[in-house]
Amino acid sequence: MLLRKDPPVSYNFMVALAPSTPMGPSVTGALALASLGVDAAFTQISGLGVQLNYNTVRSGGSNNEVFHLPGGVNRGALTLKRGLASFTSPLMRWCLGMASGSKTIEPKTIVIMLMDKNPYLPPVMTWMLYNAIPVKWEIDELDSKKSDIVIESIELVFSNMDVVGL
Repeated sequence: MLLRKDPPVSYNFMVALAPSTPMGPSVTGALALASLGVDAAFTQISGLGVQLNYNTVRSGGSNNEVFHLPGGVNRGALTLKRGLASFTSPLMRWCLGMASGSKTIEPKTIVIMLMDKNPYLPPVMTWMLYNAIPVKWEIDELDSKKSDIVIESIELVFSNMDVVGL
């Protein structure tokens, strides 16, 4: 087992898109790794996490006791940002299929891998987001006074998440 001396860096990550399948995380991850290409070049990822809802219940007959009972789990929307991709990008076509309304959106498995600083070492952590669908696609404002790269944002929601690593 490799012991890490430094915490992982946030700038070295990869994103892959795989079909949603009932297979386990290792098989789905291998399929996603095989499909890595230019669609994996994102500059920023946000919204990766879960939150446990809870209900607060006061103890009967005792006013100074409170119990917190677990409820359901909320998974936020995942936002991916990158320079505007070509229309031929599979991810772009998948997202814009949602906007057309004429195509059924096929859920995908999103694989996010936090890589080690050393490229020869395996990922530090991997997140498998199951049954992801695109819910929003937009680009930053176009401004003739700036020379910035056009950034597209893709927002996805997902039904379940597995975390592997560390």
